[in-house]
Amino acid sequence: MPAGDVLADLCAAPGGKTVSIGRGIRGVVAADLSPRRAARLAENLRRAGSGREHAIIADARHPPIRDAAAVLLDAPCLGTGTFARHPDARWRITADALAALAADQRALLEAAAASVGPRGLLVYSTCSLEPEENEQQVEAFLARHPGFRREPPEAFPSALLSPAGDLAILPQRHGMDGAYAARLRRAS
Repeated sequence: MPAGDVLADLCAAPGGKTVSIGRGIRGVVAADLSPRRAARLAENLRRAGSGREHAIIADARHPPIRDAAAVLLDAPCLGTGTFARHPDARWRITADALAALAADQRALLEAAAASVGPRGLLVYSTCSLEPEENEQQVEAFLARHPGFRREPPEAFPSALLSPAGDLAILPQRHGMDGAYAARLRRAS
């Protein structure tokens, strides 16, 4: 992402990604719906940020920015990639919970896409290992939005990429928390 761009981070709290990204670009609008989480986000940005990150309370279903050069949606998910650190999370996993989160993710992805400007980048990520929250979510999105295409990251270790070019970290293979991310470029 060019250093002169501004990124919208739509589910930003607690802010680790925001801080990291903010060090290399012009600015980050970091939004979270929860006032409590947004306050924590703002505190983390004051403590560790570069001064180019700005926390706001906003609903990702109604993003506070339009025509962004880049939008990051680290969507709420089941968190199945973090079970090694949070084994109690296994008890909240149900088919109903997965279906509800997948529906929420679809709505958030639709809203995030509307914020991406021409030739802009949309990054969709989760800390889940579930295909319904990851590959299937992205495939369905691309089927609905032919103006977007996958754009695998350049110079990225191929061992961490799926056959489609998405980030796919598997705890059993990579020895760390599981994660998924897809880079989606708007054509115009």
